[in-house]
Amino acid sequence: MVPREVGTTGARWVYNSRRRDQLDDEALIREAHRGDAGAFEELVRRYQEAAFRAAYLVLHDAEEAKDAAQDAIVKAYRALGSFRPRSGQTFRPWLLKIVMNESLNRVKSRNRRAAVAERAARGQSLEWSLDETVVDRERARLLREALEALKEQERVLIYLRYFLSLSEHELADYMGCAQGTVKSRLHRALAKLRGVVRDGFPGLLEGA
Repeated sequence: MVPREVGTTGARWVYNSRRRDQLDDEALIREAHRGDAGAFEELVRRYQEAAFRAAYLVLHDAEEAKDAAQDAIVKAYRALGSFRPRSGQTFRPWLLKIVMNESLNRVKSRNRRAAVAERAARGQSLEWSLDETVVDRERARLLREALEALKEQERVLIYLRYFLSLSEHELADYMGCAQGTVKSRLHRALAKLRGVVRDGFPGLLEGA
């Protein structure tokens, strides 16, 4: 999932690929800022699966999620000049924010609410899985409906923390706020989701 405009010549890529895959994200960003498109290709290779999963969580359609992730990656490449690792930004939440915005815009354009398949919203310790062979389809459907009762920002926060496993530090970067604010917002979102499940979807609590 590499944008065509990010491509490099085969010889240059073969020459540099071994070195690039040993660099950390910040070093790759520095090289990409200098015009090395191959460095951005390596970043895409590392995070393209996360980009697809983020898009799929919102769109719930594999083909559209691929398109959304691809378009977001192109936008990220074009916006790379605005990325500032020295100011504390990290690449994964920055990229995923672009992906989520692209996906949410697609949802709005077809006038439907975001939906996502996930496992449970219970008062106990949460273990989330995207694998619907683990979560029966009926429970996944009920949870999608429960999540749709939340505000968009609340859903996105839960998607990123529990579905994509962003750390609180990365969430703070994504949201542009302190980690303490992330904790309080996440606590409120989970409490609201649990209340929705308790009042409207008691079937999700069976076997809890």
